[in-house]
Amino acid sequence: MNCRHESHEEVTVADILAELTSNRNAVCNGVTKFNVCRSRVWDGARRAILHRSFVPENTMSVKFTDDIGTTEGAVDEGGPRRELLQLLMEHLMYSSRVFEGPECSKHLTFIHDG
Repeated sequence: MNCRHESHEEVTVADILAELTSNRNAVCNGVTKFNVCRSRVWDGARRAILHRSFVPENTMSVKFTDDIGTTEGAVDEGGPRRELLQLLMEHLMYSSRVFEGPECSKHLTFIHDG
């Protein structure tokens, strides 16, 4: 993506969306595999995302495993992917410091570790 903000050029939402769309269409629709242990969903997803072969534009293929590494055997036609994303959102909402506030009115928080 171009860094138009550095040249102080006015950038519209339409410009950003057009650029993101063109970048998305240029990617050769690969697959990123997520092998995630159900008891450590956050760790497994984080490990996959931080892996050097991770490409965010690729399609996600998710396989869940148990604690000893046995896969559940479900073919990912969308169900395991949706479940993983739901479990990750639940982790972010209830087990992390990314969101703060009362249960029905949470908002993003700024986390500074330095």
